[in-house]
Amino acid sequence: MNHQETNINKAGIILLLAVVVIASSSLTTAVSVQAQPGFNSVKTSASCPAGRPEEEIKYYDPESLLNVIGVGAVMKWQSAIRLTQEELSPYTGWTLTKVNAGYSADNGQDQCDATVIIYGEGDETHPGAVLQNDTTYHFDSSGVTTIPLVTPLVLGSYNELWISIEWYQTDVSVYLALMDAGPAVDGKGDWGFDGNWSELQIYDLDYNWAIGAIVEGEGNAQLTIGNVVGPKGISADIKNVGVSPAHNLVWSITATGGLLKHVNKTASGTSTELAVNGTQTGSTGMFLGLGKIYIAITASADNAEKVTAAKTAFLLGPFVFKIQ
Repeated sequence: MNHQETNINKAGIILLLAVVVIASSSLTTAVSVQAQPGFNSVKTSASCPAGRPEEEIKYYDPESLLNVIGVGAVMKWQSAIRLTQEELSPYTGWTLTKVNAGYSADNGQDQCDATVIIYGEGDETHPGAVLQNDTTYHFDSSGVTTIPLVTPLVLGSYNELWISIEWYQTDVSVYLALMDAGPAVDGKGDWGFDGNWSELQIYDLDYNWAIGAIVEGEGNAQLTIGNVVGPKGISADIKNVGVSPAHNLVWSITATGGLLKHVNKTASGTSTELAVNGTQTGSTGMFLGLGKIYIAITASADNAEKVTAAKTAFLLGPFVFKIQ
């Protein structure tokens, strides 16, 4: 292994062994001496295309796509991200129509065929059954490319999705798939398959794949909290100012404090749907106490981000004054 003057580092992985490879000053002359499968990386530079009208569900940072990954063999291998309900639930009823994938044509393989594979729910270490495997793309330039799916998927019935790119690597001395500078999102952003599924963090490659799910839909709901008033108890208006009805609205109002901290009143409620520009009023009803109280109000929905509001007031018996 030669040690040449350069400003580019490569991390080579063979099974569980980490190997540091020093590249030449040109990215296009990157070399590797691996003879067995394993994930490798090299530093590079690339940029993400301009913003799109659809929304992208992703973990990677498009401004820091610094790493390129390959394996130490001629083979097909996969890079994948795992989307859970945390990421998918706001897009119930939307359609997954495209996939973003980051490729480098500057590190030994200037063209590459790759297949988009979408898996259903598996477990924390493996994807489930294949849901889509009919979209193949030919890469011939570096950057993040948007790939239209032959078979779009309507979201809402999937607990999780694994979005995978299967790369056709044609040489042992090449690096193909872009990753950001990290750190990886645990359990989600850095899955690789070279015969076995694993997170690349175990190879000290603590990055996220440049893979994103492009979804199209009617748009999200957006909640606001306003008109917080007394005097008999506390009420507040939750309004949907978004472009889509809010699904499964949940709200809560909590009042705490008072003399000797004896006040601890909570009320909550739900609504199956809150129409666009619709308002849901929540109320604690009347409660007793004395002194300064603190009010916390929250509202959320399946397709809207959680919002909160904090107020103070003065409680005199059953009456709430000076809410601010």
